[in-house]
Amino acid sequence: MEAPLCLLLLLVLVASGTLCAGDDTAETLIIGGKEAVPHSRPYMVSLQKAGAHLCGGVLVHPRTQLLRLVLGLHTLREPGLALRLSAAVLHPKYKQPPYLEHDLALLKLERKVRHSRTIRPLALPPGRQKVAAGVQCSVAGWGLTQQDGQLARVLRELDVHVLDARMCNNSRFWHGGITPDMLCLEAMSRNWAPCKGDSGGPLVCSKGKVAGILSFASQDCTDIFKPPVATALAPYVSWIKKTISRWPVPSQA
Repeated sequence: MEAPLCLLLLLVLVASGTLCAGDDTAETLIIGGKEAVPHSRPYMVSLQKAGAHLCGGVLVHPRTQLLRLVLGLHTLREPGLALRLSAAVLHPKYKQPPYLEHDLALLKLERKVRHSRTIRPLALPPGRQKVAAGVQCSVAGWGLTQQDGQLARVLRELDVHVLDARMCNNSRFWHGGITPDMLCLEAMSRNWAPCKGDSGGPLVCSKGKVAGILSFASQDCTDIFKPPVATALAPYVSWIKKTISRWPVPSQA
C-alpha cells in the first residue's frame, strides 16, 4: 500500500501536531545516494518538531517556502536559521490518499530571509511544460540510509530520472493513479530511493530551478513497481505566484 511521504495539508490539526503523516515519518529518508557537498544546496529546509527532523522542504522565495522552517543546514545538529510560520495555504484541490493529487502547500515565513552562502532560494519553473521522461534530476534530504536504520547525520543527495507516466500507470505499477501533474521517479541503482520523510523536498532537474516536490511512495521505498512520485511544479506556478502576491511584505531577517 502506498504511503504519503509527508502530507502537505492541514495536518497541524492532527494529534501529532506535525505536517508529516505516519507514525514513522520522522525516521525515514533517502536510501542510498551520497553525502552532499556541505551547503551546496542552500535552498534545502528541514521541517522540525522539538528539534527532530520530520520532512524536507525547499525555499523558493525570500519570504515563502514549500514546507518548513530550519534553513542553512548541512548536519541536523547545526543550529541553522530557525523561523516560525505566519501562514499556511494548502492547494484548494488537494485530495487525500491513496493518491495525493495537487499535493502542495505554501508556508509563509515570519520574516523575509536574507540570502547568504548557506541560504538561497531556488527559482520556480519558467513555464507550464513539466519535465519530460528520461531527464536526469536529483533529490536531497536527511534521514535513513537503510529502510529500518538511523537518521543520516548529514544532507544526502540522490540522482534519479523521470519515468514514462504510461509505464507508471500500468497495472503492475501505480495502476492509473498517476495524474498529468505528477512525476514518477527512479534512482540510478535498484536499491536506492527517496523515502517517507523526504516529502516536501525539491526535485531539481536544471541548475537553479525546482521542478517538483516529493509527494508519496510505497511503504517499501525501494519497491521497483511502486516508484516514488513528485508533484510537478510547472502546472502550479500561476497559483504559487498569485498566492505570494497577496501576502504583505514582512520585515527583513
